[in-house]
Amino acid sequence: MNIAIICAGGNGERMKTKENKIFLQVNGKPVIYYTLKALSDYDKIDSIYITAGEEYIERLKKTISQYGINKVCSIENAFKTRQESTYHVIKKLKDMNIPQESYLLIHNAVNPFVKHSELDRCLDAARQYGASLLGFQAIDTVKIIDENCIIDHTPDRNKVWIAQTPQILRFDIAVRAFEHAYNAGFLATDDTTLVEEIHGEVKFVECSRENFKITYFQDMVLAKRIYSKRMKEKSVWYA
Repeated sequence: MNIAIICAGGNGERMKTKENKIFLQVNGKPVIYYTLKALSDYDKIDSIYITAGEEYIERLKKTISQYGINKVCSIENAFKTRQESTYHVIKKLKDMNIPQESYLLIHNAVNPFVKHSELDRCLDAARQYGASLLGFQAIDTVKIIDENCIIDHTPDRNKVWIAQTPQILRFDIAVRAFEHAYNAGFLATDDTTLVEEIHGEVKFVECSRENFKITYFQDMVLAKRIYSKRMKEKSVWYA
């Protein structure tokens, strides 16, 4: 069993717009539509859970109904952090006694352009290692600084990768990782970091730079360009 958890609980402060970025329009449809469509149409996903702010739940339900999105089982009220929201869903799935060998595909609501071929490779890697994530190599030099913004060191750029989603965890590993983080009071900005904390292996799988997280307003310009490109290549929209 493969279950997607779509994290839509962010408030998009860095976007600096009154509209929640999941509802910003790309060719007349909200960003969240493309994300849901990508995962709903992926034949290896059995069900989808969404975490979202309480004030957006009804609007999400209308969007799902309007566009005929399948596989959405539940929209859960998001907590203060993404980690807490995801853990809430994991506990719910645990109470449902889903198989331990199931896989969770934890995905940002504003990564709308992930391809099915990338999901295939990431899922294969998770089956081999227990956990995996999509991302791409950094193209800029990265500097590690101290609390005074003085450079501490410069890591080898060839070993620096930018994490994206989905991040795929075998269910039993996800349970152990999130429970450990909860008990230790450990908070991370992504899911595979929690697996690292329990000394689990995580496989990095390279993806297209089109699979990026829409964060700033200028990212919407790129999103619209990607949409136009894919419309010209309909045979590879999610390939």
